[in-house]
Amino acid sequence: MVRDFLLSVAVVLLLSSGAFADVGQTEGFSIGAMNVVQKVGGAGWAGSGNLVMVGHGQEALKVGTVARQKETGKLTQSASAGGICGTTKVLQNASVQGLQGQAAVLGRHGFQAQGQSLAVGLDSVIRQSGGIGSATSVQDFVGGQHQLLATPNGTSANYQVVGAAQFSSVSARPGSSVAVINTLDIKMGQNQIATGGYAPAKTKPPCYP
Repeated sequence: MVRDFLLSVAVVLLLSSGAFADVGQTEGFSIGAMNVVQKVGGAGWAGSGNLVMVGHGQEALKVGTVARQKETGKLTQSASAGGICGTTKVLQNASVQGLQGQAAVLGRHGFQAQGQSLAVGLDSVIRQSGGIGSATSVQDFVGGQHQLLATPNGTSANYQVVGAAQFSSVSARPGSSVAVINTLDIKMGQNQIATGGYAPAKTKPPCYP
């Protein structure tokens, strides 16, 4: 529902070309990351990781109107596998999507609206069979969104933040077969809509002699 609202705001802004919305802006980001570590036979150790940081902001100013929004996020992945003989494998998959938009129409019949959504998905799988081995998997994401919209009609603000961490590990002896599967899904969203503008200035009736 929130995403539909934000896309509607984006469509209005694109079609209006500034003729309909006095102030309007949208921004979003998407992260997709995969990390795989595998050790097969013999004796050895392997490890790898990913680090992603995102951050952007927008500001629109007009006489009597201020629209600001900002998004930030940090994703970290780390995996390792080691041992003697057997097979050890670690698979990590992460997905993050953020989107937010603002629009304001001034005047007596104006409105102001803004909304934001943030979705985080973390999945990890560790499998170990045969031999002596161990493996670890660590994933975490921290991010947030902030919006401020101030017009003569009023002021509104949205803010949301999320912190998610996922950890798993295995340690196996010869002849054993173990598996750990972790799944984490987070979806956040909010929006605001205010209709009706400020009343027109009153004029004094004309005076007659």
